[in-house]
Amino acid sequence: MAKVQFSGKAIKKMEDSNLSEKKVLDAYKGGDEQKWSNGKGFNSVKKYPGYEIGVAYFKNDEGTSIITSVWKRKRR
Repeated sequence: MAKVQFSGKAIKKMEDSNLSEKKVLDAYKGGDEQKWSNGKGFNSVKKYPGYEIGVAYFKNDEGTSIITSVWKRKRR
């Protein structure tokens, strides 16, 4: 697997949402990916029963994915 790093903001959001690194990486790897409109990053959203987890990230020049934000929301 490619190298992945978490920003301080992402770690704080993971703590606030009670999300483990394992669960966030599952959403990162297995979610539906969308490219940002500015072309510099991506969102990956994975749906689970009753909720979804989203991950915002970009890839640096060395190919490392930097996760910059994470969210969890209820599904309707």
